[in-house]
Amino acid sequence: MATIMSCPPYRGRRHNYSAGGTDIVELRTPTAILRHGSGRLTVLRPGTDGERVLDVPVTDLLKVRLNRRADDAVVIEIFLRYPTAVLTGVPADRTPLPVLIAEHDVPAAVGIVDRINDQIMATKRVDVAAPDLTPPAPEFGRSGPSRADVDRAVRRMAPRKDARSAVAALQRYVTPDEYVLETAVVVSAPPAGTGTGLLAATTTRLLFIAIGGGERYAHEMAVPAILGARTVEGHSAPGEVDTRHGGTGIDVSDGNRTLHFAGVDRADTERVTCAVNFAVRRQAADGAPGPADPGVTQLYNEWELLVERHSLGMVDDTQFQRYGRGILRSL
Repeated sequence: MATIMSCPPYRGRRHNYSAGGTDIVELRTPTAILRHGSGRLTVLRPGTDGERVLDVPVTDLLKVRLNRRADDAVVIEIFLRYPTAVLTGVPADRTPLPVLIAEHDVPAAVGIVDRINDQIMATKRVDVAAPDLTPPAPEFGRSGPSRADVDRAVRRMAPRKDARSAVAALQRYVTPDEYVLETAVVVSAPPAGTGTGLLAATTTRLLFIAIGGGERYAHEMAVPAILGARTVEGHSAPGEVDTRHGGTGIDVSDGNRTLHFAGVDRADTERVTCAVNFAVRRQAADGAPGPADPGVTQLYNEWELLVERHSLGMVDDTQFQRYGRGILRSL
């Protein structure tokens, strides 16, 4: 435990002072001394010895709240983040440590509780680093150009021998300013064409490249024009594609029309759906100002984005668990 700094004489129940450039706030009640500063929360028993009841870093706190008990007593309840036994051996995340305060101390207690919770929120915030989506330079071989992002996306896809020509075409179609996220073999319906093809989701567009011995063509849709994508289990309306190939299809909407792609492999189509939504949200978020403090909506959106990155393989399991705990605890 850190050594508690000696306090100068105080006047009143709430006392603010500075030690080493750090503001320290203290609330003295008949039963306890609550001190917050230097990144720690300390509760002392009143008296000359200054016996510590609690001395923890703010990072170990789940929350602090002001509560009025059934007997009308007002207490500051301190919840620890981890189920550490405190005093009675009862897990502190379920039974908080109470600090009894007088009625006239409530205004001062409100300020300290808000200050502590603000710091708890700041320590819980997790900045999820954006994935490196810098388009790699192509390498040229006998079969033409080859890019690492295309190769990685194709390797995640269920192997299809008939897709080789479309993969080779994708290697030539990708531009220096886009990054290929995911690919899947699908069956397309008009207006994106008719037949089997390779569907590629990049950071700037959705690209369909026909497969087979028929007419060779490609259909593209810019990401800024897309509102979103969703997976569907089947279509029953006239003119829509039957998704018997694996049972899961993709609907991509621009707000006016919807492109339907029947899935050949469920996992592939779900990854492409996530990739399209990721690209749409990334395009919308670039350069957009955000609020100074995170709201519930923003934190929930961060969670959804983290899930998408995890499903795309951009965040491994360990990072997903660490980042996810930080985001969910901030909700």
